Amino acid sequence: MRPWFSLLILLSAALLSSTPAWAETRTDSLSVTQMQTALKLQRASWRAGRTSVSDLARSERALLLGAPLEDVRTDGQYGQRNLELESDLPEVFDWRDQDGKNYVTAVKNQGRCGSCVAFAAASTFETQLNIVTQSVQQGWSFSPQHLFSCGGGSCNAGWFPGSAVDFIAKNGVPEEACFPYVSGAVGSDTSCKLTCADSKSRSYKASVRARNKRMRGASVDEVKQALLGGPLVTSMRVYDDFYLYTGGVYRHQKGALLGGHAVMIVGWNNTDQAWIVRNSWGSDWGEQGDFRIAWDDVSGVGGSYYGLDVTPGFDAVVLEGVRDAQILRQPTTLRLRAHKLSVGTAVLEVMGKNKSLVTRTFDANGELVLNPSEFADGTYTAQIRVMTSSSPSREKISQARLVHMRNSKPSATIKIERMKQNMNVWSTIVPHFVVTSTPVPLAFIQYRILDVRGNLVRWRRADHTADRVAISLNPKGLVEGKHTLIAEAVSDEGNVLASDRLEFNVTGD
Repeated sequence: MRPWFSLLILLSAALLSSTPAWAETRTDSLSVTQMQTALKLQRASWRAGRTSVSDLARSERALLLGAPLEDVRTDGQYGQRNLELESDLPEVFDWRDQDGKNYVTAVKNQGRCGSCVAFAAASTFETQLNIVTQSVQQGWSFSPQHLFSCGGGSCNAGWFPGSAVDFIAKNGVPEEACFPYVSGAVGSDTSCKLTCADSKSRSYKASVRARNKRMRGASVDEVKQALLGGPLVTSMRVYDDFYLYTGGVYRHQKGALLGGHAVMIVGWNNTDQAWIVRNSWGSDWGEQGDFRIAWDDVSGVGGSYYGLDVTPGFDAVVLEGVRDAQILRQPTTLRLRAHKLSVGTAVLEVMGKNKSLVTRTFDANGELVLNPSEFADGTYTAQIRVMTSSSPSREKISQARLVHMRNSKPSATIKIERMKQNMNVWSTIVPHFVVTSTPVPLAFIQYRILDVRGNLVRWRRADHTADRVAISLNPKGLVEGKHTLIAEAVSDEGNVLASDRLEFNVTGD
């Protein structure tokens, strides 16, 4: 295990100037105002606005992609419907709401790495296991980093969805705590050698339950039938206007093609004539990280697809009530969920960085209260160990979770580097933010840009925090003149613990 503070975030200016292999090379990008005007004139079915990625330069936007364009299928029967085949299907189907239960894994953020394929595949497998085990409390969490680094993905070359799916089927994938995600923050590939030593024994394999016929686009009814069994990995073309999406049913309207991207389909809506899809750009984009898209749009969502399922004889112990990397400040009820197992005894094992082990026993209802006040502040791993009541008795271990215990008041420092007071800025630069925090990691680091009147004109944040964080600053769209950059370190309670600021001048080319 590597603790959170060992991950160094270093996004270099050299990386930002590079163009991934799958990306189209263009120099300009759409502004929010241009897009809103175009949508109004065309009476479009979706809305554009400022998002977490809308202010990125085009070279940076391309870093959010990673599925080869040749995997996108809009030929064959793509976008076509057979109403007779759909007659017995529901008008609306959504794995986020099945009789009030949400089985879809949490929204994630891939960062500046073409690892979308790994995120789509890992999220699809997580959601499938949530469905199989009836876990609605984010019971499953797999490692996109292990899948990407050990499966053959590359930040600048991307990966094929079929290769990711086949890797999980052949080799399996361990939990997030085995190999926490870093490539999106570091901005470069990470060696598979850094995965946990026992990753093989901690990996879960999948079976491939569905995929479209080779070399042709799938019809709407075909995709719907596959969705009834669980979520689907799919590829799509991404255009400039997609980065500005804030809601509604997306249909490409304006802007250049930037490359291919992998996402997860979780449902459909006949009234909208659209798919319901989960992205991996964080919850500050789209409809809280999700989007709806017309099922015959040129983007190609659903044209190619892959579905995963458990392997024969699958059984499991699931730890519920705590998500991976959660900061605990109050007593929290944890639950044991057993799938196709008869539980004899069950204990929670909590291990600190010094390898000290604390155990707690689950009650007869499969519950216990984890109280952070019983632990020193810091990072721990937690897992369930079960002995079955069957004969002969078997030992079964759940996925591990990284858990941060906090009892004392947090503190932090932050300092802006690689920018000078009153410097002139006319193109994208990459300021660094040197950070310390104790006793647990920050929730995120953000910067705000104010104009000369003190109005907020730009906001950016980094979800992954470490000793040094780099967040690019693109002056396009800012009026010429003096501006203030304010960097802030934010706690898990949403409080700004520390800040730093400097003045800079936006100038012409």
